[in-house]
Amino acid sequence: MSLFAIALGLFVLAIIVFLVDLFIPTGGILIGVTGVLAVGAIVLAFMHSTSTGIWMVIGTFLAIPFMFWAFVELWPKTPVGKRLIVTPEKADAYVWSDARNANPSELMGAIGTVIDELLPSGFVKIHDRKYEAITETGPIEKGVTVRVVGLDMGRLVVMESKERNDGASPTQGFGLDRPANELNIDSLEG
Repeated sequence: MSLFAIALGLFVLAIIVFLVDLFIPTGGILIGVTGVLAVGAIVLAFMHSTSTGIWMVIGTFLAIPFMFWAFVELWPKTPVGKRLIVTPEKADAYVWSDARNANPSELMGAIGTVIDELLPSGFVKIHDRKYEAITETGPIEKGVTVRVVGLDMGRLVVMESKERNDGASPTQGFGLDRPANELNIDSLEG
């Protein structure tokens, strides 16, 4: 087998490995393998002849835009790409355009429920309306009660709340969930 045939085989194998990487999440390992195969193809092509090596370099550089296009256009449509790329979802109303809440500050302190997990952004339901929200205190799971503590670029800033959506009193739980005066703790000031 000639060096040219081996170089051409490595080049084709590099493209196949790249295409496999689109469907299998390897964290970039197969992209590295693609690069090693392409460099090997170029080296073997230069060992065959200088003109073959130059053509292999040109072919490799012509394949790079195709690979970029495949990554940008095809990968988001693959099962892996669909799972890793979040598709935007439109809220029922945004804070600055909600007709029922012409003054966004009226939502301050409102109690709502997380519709989608906040990582750190997602959606919350307040007064039967869906709003885009963000949390600054870490992820909040779906179904958790939250309180609006601020506004940020048209999104509500929320944090987890012990108060229930129906206005009932906070749930009684462990000591850390209750105020100090309910625990009959003496003052720490001496």
